[in-house]
Amino acid sequence: MRLELKDIRQSYGQKVILDNLNLTFRPGIYGFMGPNGAGKSTTIRMICTVEEPVSGGIYYNGKDIYGMGEEYREKLGYVPQKAGYYPDFNAYTFLRYIAGLKGVGNADEAIEKCLRLVNLWDEKEKKLKKYSGGMKQRVSIAQALLNDPEILILDEPTAGLDPNERMNLKKLLADLAENKIIIFATHIVSDVEDLAEQVIILNKGTILLNEETETAISRLENKVWQCDLKDMDEINRIKKEYKVSRVQRHKGMARLRVISDEKPHENAFEVDGSLEEVYMQLIENKRYDCVDRDSAGQ
Repeated sequence: MRLELKDIRQSYGQKVILDNLNLTFRPGIYGFMGPNGAGKSTTIRMICTVEEPVSGGIYYNGKDIYGMGEEYREKLGYVPQKAGYYPDFNAYTFLRYIAGLKGVGNADEAIEKCLRLVNLWDEKEKKLKKYSGGMKQRVSIAQALLNDPEILILDEPTAGLDPNERMNLKKLLADLAENKIIIFATHIVSDVEDLAEQVIILNKGTILLNEETETAISRLENKVWQCDLKDMDEINRIKKEYKVSRVQRHKGMARLRVISDEKPHENAFEVDGSLEEVYMQLIENKRYDCVDRDSAGQ
């Protein structure tokens, strides 16, 4: 099972959205990240065949997905960031409708299995308009699983979920990952760190990072420091001179996490880096690189 994006370029008018994108997905969980406008949603739409690239191709097990047509879409499950629903349908009726559209065999069995997976079986008779935002999100996940897809795409899947629901979703995705390609786009970096085997970071249509999550985090080995300070002059000095990734109040002190090749303060000590800090450093360095090149061209 292999999904490949080869030399993908996409543009809208003169604006380049994706530039020479090359990615390969096999069974497992991939965290897809990047700032707004990075090209994540465009990539997802192309994988779902909603739009086609200007150049390049997307292949599933060696076959062009646009040529495969319905054969490919039958293998696909998609959870959009903002899913539509019929407010007067209950969850069971809604999934019965979606199962009919997808041509799912043994629909009643599939619906019960999916509603149980997302912990909504006991709420199946309640109208969707009475569901909370998190419950609607779980219905959206259930509809994506109805056809037992080989490729599961999720756009901001934990949005609106409470901590317990987020934990249940992560467990579900981990259980499914053995025989599915799971790609989830999110701004919640901790979800990627907790769940994804591979992290992909896009910015301005290009890949900044495509590595195993553990490898990505190891980029900051011996470069993250923590110190507790009370003196505001010292705190402000460190904020000015170093890259501070986090400031927390702790027992009347300010606890700072600092990304630096050198020890930022005599009281600082090394701590493990996080994926969020890797993300911050990559995006910030890319922004400064763009500024430097723009300045050089003036």
